[in-house]
Amino acid sequence: MPYFINPAQEDNCVFLTCEGDMTLAEITTAWREVQGVLAKKGWKRVLMDVTALRTTPKTEELFDLAKTIWLGFPQCGRMALVVRWEQSKIAKLLETLVRSVGMYLTIFVREETAEAWILGKSPGKHPVEEFAK
Repeated sequence: MPYFINPAQEDNCVFLTCEGDMTLAEITTAWREVQGVLAKKGWKRVLMDVTALRTTPKTEELFDLAKTIWLGFPQCGRMALVVRWEQSKIAKLLETLVRSVGMYLTIFVREETAEAWILGKSPGKHPVEEFAK
């Protein structure tokens, strides 16, 4: 299985890790499982790490992916997406698409920063801001 779902009870957050080669259908399946956990537990936070993912969705697939992420996501929910620096351009486009429909998704290139942001321990920074120092 190219993905792992870890519901963290102490953080009220679902951690999703995707790796290897995943099709849009596999990503959709993983996301639906995450949404099931969120609904069952009443949680509103997800940290998704795709740094080990070798496939990149095509631009036209991003619209379907954004719709999949947005539909059924808890209102006032937050999602942190951890990417490699070279994935940040396409991830930023996904962030823009998802935010345009009212979901709060933010991308990061460091898992520590994303985790602190999703758990409310720090304001967090976008990838460009992290490397600007």
